[in-house]
Amino acid sequence: MKLSNRVLIAATICCALCVLLSTIAVGANQIAFSRIDPSNRLGLSQDLSHSVSSWAFLLYDLLHLFVIAVFALVLAQSFSWEAWMGGGASVVSTLADLASLSVSMFLLMAALRAMAEGKPTGLVTPESGYDVICSTLDFAQASFGLVGTLFLATAAMKASGMAKVVGWFLLISLPISIFQVAEVGMHTPWTLIVDAWVNPIDEIIQQIVIGLALLAILRRRRVPGLAKIGTLIIAD
Repeated sequence: MKLSNRVLIAATICCALCVLLSTIAVGANQIAFSRIDPSNRLGLSQDLSHSVSSWAFLLYDLLHLFVIAVFALVLAQSFSWEAWMGGGASVVSTLADLASLSVSMFLLMAALRAMAEGKPTGLVTPESGYDVICSTLDFAQASFGLVGTLFLATAAMKASGMAKVVGWFLLISLPISIFQVAEVGMHTPWTLIVDAWVNPIDEIIQQIVIGLALLAILRRRRVPGLAKIGTLIIAD
């Protein structure tokens, strides 16, 4: 299935938006952490900067779903099974991350905010149940992300041009995916650094190289058309 130029352009624009959203999310998170301890969920639930960061990450996940699906379909044209496996696992990983973030934003934070305002929450300790749910979703996100990164890297490495560069980057970032699996359920200083800096920066670079790869595909498609038009003009 050959994707249209419009789909590729839309995916490229989404890559740029993903970079912007990730940058906003990292900056807003750091502003929130400069005022409130990262382990103080009650305080973070009432902080505007942390809310902005959460919404930015949520929108990032929604756009990233489209980007990763388009990139996997591009690779699937030549390297079918690796691209399908990598794209499918990456989509599941993003959906798990989206679900975990949604639980934190719309359930946990709402319950903690209600506690701070002295309103009934329905749970004596709302964090306990949500920690189990979020840890399960985080493990699904990390494990499927690891599988998706491995297979997408394999498919992209077989390609040429910028797609091959994406493959190299995914291969280099594989240890980060392993760290994500290892850190699930842990709340230590090094996991905070991974979550607050390493993962977002890795995602920003990933979106940049994927966007460049999609732009390269668009350029290759336009050059033959331009050459054909030039030939017709000369013939006339």
